[in-house]
Amino acid sequence: MMMKLMPIAGINNVSDDDSLKQGGDSPKLFVRDALNVDISETGRIALRKGAINVTHESFKDIWQSPLHKDVFATLEGNLVIVNTTTWQHEVLANVGLGQVTYEVINNLVYIASNVGIWTYNGQQLQPLSIDAPAAPLVDKGMDAGLLRSGTYGIAISWLRGQQESSVSQIGSLNIESISTVNDEPFASIEITLPYCLDTSITEARIYITNRNGGELLHYADFPINTNVVTVSNIESLGMTARFKGLSPMPTGRFMAYWQGRLITAGKNVLRFSEPMAYHLHDERFGFVMMPQKITFVLPVDGGIWVGQVTHVVFLTGNKPQDMTFQSKTTRAPVPDSAIEIDMNDIGGDISQSGNTTALWLADNGYVVGTSSGQVIELQSGIMQGVVAKSGRSVRLGRRITTIVM
Repeated sequence: MMMKLMPIAGINNVSDDDSLKQGGDSPKLFVRDALNVDISETGRIALRKGAINVTHESFKDIWQSPLHKDVFATLEGNLVIVNTTTWQHEVLANVGLGQVTYEVINNLVYIASNVGIWTYNGQQLQPLSIDAPAAPLVDKGMDAGLLRSGTYGIAISWLRGQQESSVSQIGSLNIESISTVNDEPFASIEITLPYCLDTSITEARIYITNRNGGELLHYADFPINTNVVTVSNIESLGMTARFKGLSPMPTGRFMAYWQGRLITAGKNVLRFSEPMAYHLHDERFGFVMMPQKITFVLPVDGGIWVGQVTHVVFLTGNKPQDMTFQSKTTRAPVPDSAIEIDMNDIGGDISQSGNTTALWLADNGYVVGTSSGQVIELQSGIMQGVVAKSGRSVRLGRRITTIVM
């Protein structure tokens, strides 16, 4: 005697046994567990394809860049590029033994570890941030000049191409008395630049205040091998120093990009870079404190989904200091399991608005977080008891697969 199996609808470990079989015009059968099988949309079961060992190296944090198609991974604390044909690798830098995260921003790959943040342009890896320089030494110059008596403030920043560091502490000089020639002022300022240990720095930028002024204004840029600069005239000072009082952008356990800012997160603190200046951070206002440890960070068009130990939070607002906090009463999310899904891949009216939607694995199955801040528990009522220390989700076609540990 042969028994015809109805289309399998998936796993249901919540309902009673007599509810697993459903009849009617669209009969289907739920199962308590499904191990090493794939279930199609029509309810057919197929053995999950096996795997073969392609390398004996213990690569971790494997990720393929959509930009250059490079495959990145970590191996014994080193960031490497892997050739997936030969499975040989090239070491780029030592990034520590912790988790590494990746993000593509403005044609660059951003890579964050517990050691720091780097950028990769397809050929070269370099640190994202630039340490602020020490304050310059200033003294009254020996040469003639056109500076009147008064107090002048001088500060500098480092330049790496077009990228500028935060501004140094201000060195001040008070010119009390000056000699004159034909009733003309006769004084100058001598600036001794600090030694730079970063070989990627190309220039030093000097800022000077007007006489008895408080605002730093751009004076000029000089090659990094310049030791001493003599300032005799400040009549053509330029723009105001943009990056005064800022710090290098700190790294974190998680990294993401949202509305022109780089975001990093560690423990229960979410940190934001300055707008369009991803390497700089405002320690006074550029952060949001969360009530619990952060387990994932995933920005969408309307805000930022933040995983917590027991629930999730949706943050909205344009600036860190103006953000509103919406706690969502969902089940505990699996750490690291969140991924971004395009609204067209979900179908129906689930995504509602915006082009991106968040999806993560929780205690009761997969959960969708929309761009408008709505939570939809896709498998609530049929799934429970999903517990893991961490998980990694990927999309293969229209199927989401999460590996839990």
